[in-house]
Amino acid sequence: RSTEMFYYMIIIGLIFGYINGMHDGGTVVATTISSRLLAPSKAVFIAGVANFLGAIVLGTAVAYTISENIIDIRPVLSGSRSLCYAFVAAAFTGSLLWNVLTWVLKLPSSASHSMIGAMIGSGICAYGLPYIQWNSIMIKVIAAMLLSPVLGFAAGYLFLRLLGWLLRNGTIVWNRRIQLLHKASSFFLAFCYGSNDAQKVMGLIAIGLAAFHHTDVTIPLWLILSASCALAVGTMTGGYNMIKTVGMDICKIDIQNSFASQLSTIFVVMLANVTGLPISATQVVTSSVMGVGASNTPKSVNWTVTKKILLAWLITIPISALIGGLICWLFQLI
Repeated sequence: RSTEMFYYMIIIGLIFGYINGMHDGGTVVATTISSRLLAPSKAVFIAGVANFLGAIVLGTAVAYTISENIIDIRPVLSGSRSLCYAFVAAAFTGSLLWNVLTWVLKLPSSASHSMIGAMIGSGICAYGLPYIQWNSIMIKVIAAMLLSPVLGFAAGYLFLRLLGWLLRNGTIVWNRRIQLLHKASSFFLAFCYGSNDAQKVMGLIAIGLAAFHHTDVTIPLWLILSASCALAVGTMTGGYNMIKTVGMDICKIDIQNSFASQLSTIFVVMLANVTGLPISATQVVTSSVMGVGASNTPKSVNWTVTKKILLAWLITIPISALIGGLICWLFQLI
């Protein structure tokens, strides 16, 4: 049964990566589509390619944050291998269930934070409260989760104002240049998102691999490629479901709004990639859209939809933790 759980752990991890792409992948190009810069099919295909390349090129700092800063890795690797597999598999399974539910409801909650929440819940069930690294979670997860949307909102607000000032005397030639820059920013945003989100899958699977091989946590090339591919295919095949919520329901989006939103998100996500913070690109994109909407006038933002999104953000970690803990308990019974 230990061997079966080991392979289940890897398979469910890659399925989670695919679902992550389905769930969040469309949000990074939602404004590109709603501003009519690119057709939906073309936008999600380009985003998928960019996801794959970004996950390979931009390093593994976030992966090591996930594998070493959520739960104390020493008792995990020195203890029962089957318990480690159950912990990892339960974290993926619990997060996946929450992501599917919010995907069906078209709520742009964070797949990343649902995975971290499920890791906390399954970690408590498998190893106990003392082995959860609460200080690290508060600084690198909770604080980043609270700060990154604020940064996204502020940057979206300021970037749109700056863009409007720079283009106050712009001609049609500048509009064409903005469209070209916007297409480049869409690709680069998906590139950054692919790196941050694929690394989370790599980091959690790597814990189980380290237990299997009796080594320290490392990220092998096959894991980088497979996690990158799973995320990219998920974006290409299911990235449409959140597009309406993020790109159309929050506020009206035009080329300038969309470009300012994407520049804001790139700034925040790149900062997170460099520092190894596992933030949610979905949260940053959504908050930046709110920021550019508020920059025009606060009345242009659909605050009813915004309240539902904020509620989903707040409940994701605790609910995922509960689901992850219950599934880990069931796996241990099995």
